Amino acid sequence: MTAVPDARMPVRPEAPGFLHVVAENPVALQNELDRAVEQVRVTAAAGERCGILIARRSRSLFTVEASADVPYGTTLEQDRWHRPARTPPTAAGDEAAR
Repeated sequence: MTAVPDARMPVRPEAPGFLHVVAENPVALQNELDRAVEQVRVTAAAGERCGILIARRSRSLFTVEASADVPYGTTLEQDRWHRPARTPPTAAGDEAAR
């Protein structure tokens, strides 16, 4: 099980070409993602020359990684946040009409 990164450390290296980004503020999030992509780009261009995958894991947690599944020169964004299923809201009086 992977521990959630410390919120005081917005970008934390896990392995070469893999970073966690944690931010609550949208402006800070964009800045941290930009910084992480630039750091990972160096790894993505070396060796196998792969692309960059940005994955949203929760509201404030993202991963940025060099990925052989993404073509070189491409940055792919994926939403991997598993949200609980929502039930549709009921209108007032629906229960009384049944």
